Amino acid sequence: MVKNLRAESDRMYALACICRTALCVHLFAKESVRRGQKPLAGTDIASLFEDARVNDDLNSITSKSIFREELVASLVESCFQLSLPLPEQKNTGKESRVIGALAYGTGYGALNWTEPALEVVEVCRPCVKWDCDGRTYAFDCYLKLLVRLCYIYDTRGGVKRVKDGASQDQILNETRLQNLQRELVKDLREVNTPRILARLIWAIAEHIDIEGLDPLLADDPDDPLNVIISNIHKVLFNVDATAETTNRVQDVQAVLISAQRLGSRHPRAGQLLTKELEEFRNNPLADSVSKHQCRLILQRIQYATRHQDSRWAGVTEARGDYPFSHHKLTVLFFEASAAQDRKLEGLVHKAILELWRPDPSELTLLLTQGVDSTLLKVPPTAITLTGSSDPCYVEGYHLADSSDGRITLHLKVLNLTELELNRVDIRVGLSGALYYMNGSSQAVRQLRGLVSQDPVLCSVTVGVSHFERCALWVQVLYYPFYGSGAVGDYEGDYAEEDPQIMRQRRSLRPELGEPVILRCQPYKIPLTELLLPHQISPVEFFRLWPSMPAIVEYTGTYTYEGSGFKATAAQQYGASPFLSGLKSLSSKPFHKVCSHIIRTVAGFEMCYAAKTWHGGFLGMMIFGASEVSRNVDLGDETTTMMCKFVVRASDSSITKEIGSDLQGWLDDLTDGGVEYMPEDEVKVAAAERLRISMERIALLKAAQPRPKTPKSEDEDEEDEDMKNEGKNDEDDKRKGPSTLSKLTAEEAEHQALQAAVLQEWHMICKDRTTEVN
Repeated sequence: MVKNLRAESDRMYALACICRTALCVHLFAKESVRRGQKPLAGTDIASLFEDARVNDDLNSITSKSIFREELVASLVESCFQLSLPLPEQKNTGKESRVIGALAYGTGYGALNWTEPALEVVEVCRPCVKWDCDGRTYAFDCYLKLLVRLCYIYDTRGGVKRVKDGASQDQILNETRLQNLQRELVKDLREVNTPRILARLIWAIAEHIDIEGLDPLLADDPDDPLNVIISNIHKVLFNVDATAETTNRVQDVQAVLISAQRLGSRHPRAGQLLTKELEEFRNNPLADSVSKHQCRLILQRIQYATRHQDSRWAGVTEARGDYPFSHHKLTVLFFEASAAQDRKLEGLVHKAILELWRPDPSELTLLLTQGVDSTLLKVPPTAITLTGSSDPCYVEGYHLADSSDGRITLHLKVLNLTELELNRVDIRVGLSGALYYMNGSSQAVRQLRGLVSQDPVLCSVTVGVSHFERCALWVQVLYYPFYGSGAVGDYEGDYAEEDPQIMRQRRSLRPELGEPVILRCQPYKIPLTELLLPHQISPVEFFRLWPSMPAIVEYTGTYTYEGSGFKATAAQQYGASPFLSGLKSLSSKPFHKVCSHIIRTVAGFEMCYAAKTWHGGFLGMMIFGASEVSRNVDLGDETTTMMCKFVVRASDSSITKEIGSDLQGWLDDLTDGGVEYMPEDEVKVAAAERLRISMERIALLKAAQPRPKTPKSEDEDEEDEDMKNEGKNDEDDKRKGPSTLSKLTAEEAEHQALQAAVLQEWHMICKDRTTEVN
């Protein structure tokens, strides 16, 4: 049933509920069995996959549905939630009661989350053979849980014994895990996603019990160690490694690390791996970095085999972490499969956190925080869509729901005439990426009997298919002759005799008559509405930034108003006065990655990150430098400010859409505060500013007072002038050429920014020293 839910957020939330319930039921059932009750059928995780279709989906290699990935990911993430300690919940709601009962009401056994987790890992084993068009999120979740369980049960050390203090449950669980590892080793040959092969090798090799392998089977090709090493060979010598299917650099690194750790643990593994690494090192497939790494690994393996007794245990100790994931490397980022992985991860995490650790409700926050609450949003402003003299007044506002990809337009229709309008039709057509759920091209709403000055509210909901400019086109059809009988109700002498008129009179159905069509202005949906703030650390942002393939750059101008006192006060408190023109950016769906880097009069830089509703990543940097004004504190006058916008995205369709109407994008971003300026205009303006400043410098030079000399006759004055001029020329020659006008605009700006950074650094250092003192 859940599989048929169309809205993603609904499906994820339902899956999260089902997975949590399944885990809780499993725990309660185990606990009741321990207390001596009979085991109940259908209380284990495997019963989730009883349905034939779900089971076939799980065991099929190439299935087109993403549902199985969603199910496995939700199950695994729910296991991780179960393993976390309980939060101290201030608000006592139903959620805390359920989890509290689960934790404390059934004794100690209920807290043993590893049992249901072990069942999940066993049941979901077929997922390692899947081929999901390059998507890896579900596999990564599965392997992360597997590695965590192997670490907790210490599978390297083999199955513990009763005389070592192990309980029956522990022995049973460890045996199950060992068997599962052997099954996964057999599955290595059937892995269909090359990216997963290296990760699966790492997960198994890191935690397999090599000491427990039968030494008599050393030559058997089915021996687990031989299978692992043959698969390491397969990854290292993968000739047809294309960027679409594998990430060769990462795969080779992962395999080399696991070779080092595996070879240092056991002499036979070290001997076999030495042979493989020597062969790889002399192969043209290995780049210089890999060759050097092989040399280092070989030395380490040799040292470990020679010094069997003096090995330091910590070197090859297993860790419970899983160092890979679908988004660790930027190389994978802008493929469709990686974008889909990120989207799926976001949906699963959101649904599970909403269920297990719900945020306090809006009502609770409003009651506790009162007026200071950030939930008190400004209501959307309605836009008038009709002309001033139209008989019907229509205004509208929209509300967007990003989780379901829906936008709802709310319309208010008002009859401005004195008469009652018998019939008015509202037609709404779509342009851009919008669509109606039923596939129709437009929506029609018939309104009957519109009383004068009585507003009628109606709304229309549409879906958004991708990131694109879109608009709703509203049309009002007003029927002035509706219900008044015939179109021209003629009451003449021949009325009784005309059979057509008699027929019309007899039929009670009133004629529509010709409608008057009132075209309204289109209701445009801002592009920024289709974005979501994407929380990201500055380090991650600057790491991703250069790897984004699509880029668009443009310049904008805006005005800032800085009165002398305001400007100096703002500077003192770390807020630049010239950011006033961009202040509306803070209310837009962007995550501010870091505060603007240079907080001085000279300039600023701001970084923003967002995601589209459909998973594409969008980063934006804004660079600006303050104009030189007459006073140091930016002056009292209103000044024009120029700043450069650089937008990079994971997909060229995003930047193409932004670049198709830059002024429209700027209006969406800054509520009309910034005006787009084409490149040639920027150059002309810069040349004009330079010319004006040169003229001022020339005027200043000309206005300089002449050097004072003792008064004498006219000839003497002339001689003195001549001498002084000669001296000035010599001085200029000695000093070298003047640097005032020789600097280019870019160099001057660069120097100013450098000075600003240094000044800022000194200020921060001073603040630190004063704090320390």
